[in-house]
Amino acid sequence: MKKLLLFTLSSIILSCSSENSDNDSPSAGDGSKIKTIKKISSGVTEETTTYEYNSEGNVSSMTFTNIYGESIETTYEYDSENIMVSFTEVELDAWGDTRTEIDYLEYENDLVVKICQDISYSDDLPEVDRIEFEYDDSTQNVSLFRHFYYEDAEFSDCDDVDNISNTETMEFDSNGNMTRYENSDYFWSPTYLTYSYDDKNHPLKNVKPDYFRKLLGASSNNNINAASEYNSDTDELTGTISYEYTYNNSGYPTVMERTYMTEGGSISQSLRYEYTYY
Repeated sequence: MKKLLLFTLSSIILSCSSENSDNDSPSAGDGSKIKTIKKISSGVTEETTTYEYNSEGNVSSMTFTNIYGESIETTYEYDSENIMVSFTEVELDAWGDTRTEIDYLEYENDLVVKICQDISYSDDLPEVDRIEFEYDDSTQNVSLFRHFYYEDAEFSDCDDVDNISNTETMEFDSNGNMTRYENSDYFWSPTYLTYSYDDKNHPLKNVKPDYFRKLLGASSNNNINAASEYNSDTDELTGTISYEYTYNNSGYPTVMERTYMTEGGSISQSLRYEYTYY
């Protein structure tokens, strides 16, 4: 019921709004550490993500808000050697219900190999989930996410979790750019995507620490300039995505125009992203 109401509300807002004064193009300054990302559809800012950093230059908080009244506040905890040990996400939905997730990081050879997740709800039973990571040997980027979940886990711990929900697999080129992505948890049909890149700087390139940026799926150094979507069973092309950018003086995007089109052109969707930097 809530999802249906959200969809109806968003349809009304988007159809009635043609302009938004917040959507002026960002300043083309020389910044290189991401501050805000805005997702804009039909002239309306649907989502805003804001990053803040500690005195060591590592990410200290991330705030997400959207037009539906939902928000996620994420804070990151570090030990005395400035190694990230955990982060906490507090998610508030449009009805005032909260979801709190505490993620504990485990390392091998300075890379995160496992995250244990303690999840509690204001209106539901708790969960204990786990994510495991494998890395590409040549680029040291995450090549596999393996997601596990355990509902009603009041008396369970991370090592008890054995229900696998989905996997994400990635491939990279020698520049550390992701060239292929596949998620086993597709609702309609199995799909994978391939990517090509420009030679400019990715908006999240300077998010620190590096090992954390890899977990965001933001380990690419450059910007996607084209993507293709395929059916995993048949390798048939099902859609294409084109990208156009405006860059600042440091070679970082301030605007990205993204257009998805199904093969044959029957369905298309255009989105605009705006970036500001410190």
